[in-house]
Amino acid sequence: MMGGLALCSVEGCKKAVQKQGHVLCYEHWKAKHRVEEESAIYQVSKDSDAPNGESNGMLSATALGEHFKLDAKQINRVLVDLGWIEKEGKGWKPTELGEKLKAQKNIYFKNKIPYVVWHPDICKSRILQKAVDELVLVEIAPPVVTQNPLMTEGAADKSEEGFRERFPPTIRASDGHMVRSRGEAMIDGLLYENRIVHAYERLVPIEQTMYCDFFLPEFNLYIEFWGMESNPKYKERKERKLEMYRQNGLKLIEVKDGHINNLEDYLMGQLVKFGYKPK
Repeated sequence: MMGGLALCSVEGCKKAVQKQGHVLCYEHWKAKHRVEEESAIYQVSKDSDAPNGESNGMLSATALGEHFKLDAKQINRVLVDLGWIEKEGKGWKPTELGEKLKAQKNIYFKNKIPYVVWHPDICKSRILQKAVDELVLVEIAPPVVTQNPLMTEGAADKSEEGFRERFPPTIRASDGHMVRSRGEAMIDGLLYENRIVHAYERLVPIEQTMYCDFFLPEFNLYIEFWGMESNPKYKERKERKLEMYRQNGLKLIEVKDGHINNLEDYLMGQLVKFGYKPK
């Protein structure tokens, strides 16, 4: 006994335990606790390096990529664009949307890097299939070259199938993006100047086929520019798109033609509401 406390029960250790009733000194208790913790992680992720999925039937990014004929990096890019996963350290974790789709976070036993596994039902998702098709179209299919007729800003419905192929954007924004209107070029330029990562005309991850004007992945936020609200057909299209944003609970900033003359104050003020912090 030492000061009323027993010595550590590990053979050869002469240190006292820290609390009454304990049998290990602090150093040996900490070592035992670490072994137990790593053992628990191992039980969850001992098969995580298997290229074709998990022993419990869940699918890794590698297995999911094989299903859609993509590699793991490409499928993770798609999942990030959809807002289903996000970075955690050197790995990935599911977002709230991802968890609703039965995604789970696992940890590689060898390097403790987190990764996401998916229920096989995700392979049936039309939203995921459309996003994969979009990636393939952008990265693999040859560009479509057509002559762009003279057209009034915003006159065509960008949600129509084939519109983007028939009428490619012809206005170059300051960051090199090709856009379809002066207003879109100004929005694009403002995002670029403020170092805000953005995509132009991304497929929105919903059941219906719809393209946004801009998508900001850091904030999982969409921007729509309404340039011709005086046109009845355009206004009808606008209301349809707004309803789809509402039904699917997506975050949206609306920029109207009247905001263009004071765009920086308006748009940057809106972005702050969604978590943007001016640098």
